[in-house]
Formats: sequence, C-alpha cells, structure tokens
Amino acid sequence: MRHRSWTVLALAAFTAALVGSWGFAATPPAPSQHLIPQSLIVEHQDTLERLTELTHHRGAVGQEARKALALFKAHTAREQEYILPPLTLLPDLAAGKVTPDMAWALTMADRVRADRAQIDQEHVQVTEVMTALFNAGQRAKDKEAMDFARSGVADSLNDSELLEPMVLMIGDTLRSKLPSAR
Repeated sequence: MRHRSWTVLALAAFTAALVGSWGFAATPPAPSQHLIPQSLIVEHQDTLERLTELTHHRGAVGQEARKALALFKAHTAREQEYILPPLTLLPDLAAGKVTPDMAWALTMADRVRADRAQIDQEHVQVTEVMTALFNAGQRAKDKEAMDFARSGVADSLNDSELLEPMVLMIGDTLRSKLPSAR
C-alpha cells in the first residue's frame, strides 16, 4: 500500500510539472468547488488545444471545429462543476476509506442523477458535432480532423459508460456508509 501511495504522489507531481511545462495553469478551485483528477485536467487541456488548432483550418473543418469548441467548453464547464470532482474520492473509496468530510460529493452525485437526461442529450450533441467534423475532415482529406473527431466520440462514450456511472456509484457508496447520509 505504501508503494502505491508513493506512485500516486510521483504521478501527481509529474502531471503537475507536465501541465506547467505546457504553459497551462490548473485553475485553483473556488472555495465552493472541489478539485478534479489531474489526468482529466491534462486531457481537457489537450482536447482544448487540439480543437482550438482545428478552428484555424480552412473551410468546413474550421467551421465544424468552432461549433465543437463551443460545445466542448460548455460540456467541460458542467463536468468541472459537479461531474468530475467526486472522482477524486475513488482512491480512498477503493481502499475502503469513507469519512464524513466526503459528504460534499453526495450533492454532486445527486445532481448527476437528476441531470442524466440533459447530460445524455449533450453526449448526443457531441457525437453529432464530431460526426460533422469527421465528415468535413474526410472531404478535405484532413487526417488530423478525422483523428480528433474519432477521439472526441470515444471520450464522450467514456464519460457516458464509465465516468458518470462512477459518480453515481460514489454517491450510492457514500450514502450507504455515512450514517448522516441515510
């Protein structure tokens, strides 16, 4: 267990250095907000950088990329507000540690459950805009746009199939283990 803790700390330090070396600053959370996993910060920054680059492509690729960028920013704001923060609890929950100070995640998990239809619709929109970007890239023979569109759909599926259900399970776990949450 001790080895795992050092590994996690080393990875977090490496990620923080990597994010800093790319010129990205992880925005410190407001007092009412909670952190999100470092891996997702890096992923979002990479997506934003690649998509912004695609907006400078000519023709339909640039046009579709601009649509995708607006949608990505809105989706990312929602994720950072209440979908991704509970995921920071996963290492502790996996280790069997549940403490009363984790109760903040219940509100977020409940909101994910309540907003599920809206979030699912957002994923449909992401798929549609990525399909349009892929098609524009295909017509323009723009492999970069096509590759990005494929990865954008995969990321959206990852959110739907894994991340959002994990948040719901975190809420269920906390509710069952915290006496005050029952």
